[in-house]
Order: sequence, then C-alpha cells, then structure tokens
Amino acid sequence: MLVVNRVYNNNTVLVDVGQKDQAIVQGKGVGFQKRHGDNILPTQVERIFYLNTNEAKQRFGTLLKDVPIDITMTSFAIIEMAKQTFHYPVLDYIYVTLTDHIAQTYKHIMAGKYQRSTVPDISAKYPTEYAIADKAVEMINHDLNVHFPRDAAQPIALHFINANGTENAEETKKIDQTDFGDNVNKIVKNVFREYGITRNITNQNYFDRLMIHLQYLVARLQTDEQDKRVLNQDIESDFQKLYPKSYRIASEICEKIQKRLQIKLNDNELIYFVIHIQRLIQEK
Repeated sequence: MLVVNRVYNNNTVLVDVGQKDQAIVQGKGVGFQKRHGDNILPTQVERIFYLNTNEAKQRFGTLLKDVPIDITMTSFAIIEMAKQTFHYPVLDYIYVTLTDHIAQTYKHIMAGKYQRSTVPDISAKYPTEYAIADKAVEMINHDLNVHFPRDAAQPIALHFINANGTENAEETKKIDQTDFGDNVNKIVKNVFREYGITRNITNQNYFDRLMIHLQYLVARLQTDEQDKRVLNQDIESDFQKLYPKSYRIASEICEKIQKRLQIKLNDNELIYFVIHIQRLIQEK
C-alpha cells in the first residue's frame, strides 16, 4: 500500500511503503487533492524511486534544498534508464552531481545564458556513455518542456564516465575510515586557504557539492573503486587550457592526497576536481 507522506506537486508525491520504507512516485495527477495519509492506487504510478537507505533519504533531501523536484526526478529517471536499458553501473554520487548539473544548465537556458559545451567530443572512445547522454537530453526536453541542445549531451556523458562503477560492500581498509576522510578534507581545506577560497553566500551551493563529492571520493578510495579506465589525454589538456587556475589548484590537491595517503588517484579524479573548483571560483 502506498500512503501519502508529502505532496510535492500534482504529479510527484513522497509515499510511505510499509512501516519504514519510503519512495517517490510520479504520475499524471497522482498528487491532485491528496493529503497526508491518503492512499495512492498503483495504477496511478508511472515512475517509482525507492529511498531504501538513510543515505538515499539524506541525498534526496539535500537536493531538494535548491533543486526543483521535477528536475530532481528527471535526473533520477535518467540514471535509472542508464541502469536498466544500458545495464550501466554507477556510483551513488552521480545522483547529486548529475542533478546539480542539469539544474544549472536548465537555469542558464531559461535565462538565455546557455553557452555551448567546451567538453571535447570523445564519443568514439565512450559510445555507451554518449548513447545514454543522447537519450538523457531527449528525456529532459520531454519531461521539463525545455530545449537542451544536442551538445548538452557531452558534459552529461562525462558525468557517467566519471561515475562508472559499482559499490563494493567489502571493506579493504588500510587505515581507519574516519582518519582517512579527515585527512582528505584537511588537505582540500588547507589548499583552499592558500588560495583564499572560502565558503560564502554566493558559492555555498558549489562548496557543499564539492564536500559531498569528497565524501564519495573517500568511499571509493576505501573500497578501491576508482574508475580504472584512462580518459583521453586531450580532455586533461583541454581543461588545463580552459581553466588554468582551477587545474593548478586541483593538481595540488591531488598531489597532496596521493603523497599523504600513499595512494594513486587517476586522471578522472583530477578532472572532477577541476570541474568542481571551476564552478566554485567562477573561472571563465
């Protein structure tokens, strides 16, 4: 039985499933005139996303603070499409990073400030990720009644490239997890301090997104779940030319993490740091 917990809009509702589990359901008019405690018929549901863990609930709550529910649900649907249609395994942090990316792109398009993607075309090397991204653009345009241009698929593909992998339940910890995470956070904050980067009212969303990324980075390092594939070297070179300051800061962070923790970060992690830092400092 699906019991209404919260109505977000006429088409999206948070429901209780059983005594402890929750899910987000979507369907035309599924929330119309519904109140807390009302039942929803399964025939009304077109999409359902289960929030089976505390982490999933926390992630969803974090997104809703500054991302419209319709954009969040479209992003979730894209990720589920990748999993089910393309059998593409992803790490959980993509729910945050992809949703945030789609929200920012949507905002720029609606404000008439969209700029063509500067991400190089690497579709020949990553055909599956680009196929997912092309389908994602179709879903975004259909669900959100907006026009994302075709080149908007390229950064979406990059998000899937970076998030490729599976969560490993086995713990292969070399050092205590808390100390591990603390070390990574301290390194990042110390480097930021050197460059005068602080959290403020204008960059707080980007700063918080970076902190979330660090949590998932720590989890991947703890379970040795980094993406083992090597990115095309042209990508790293292009990002270095486009955002030299962000690249310099990201490189320093990665070097210090590797030296301090006796680990090896791949180029994917470096590029992801560059993307986060570029948005944080608004390097043009």
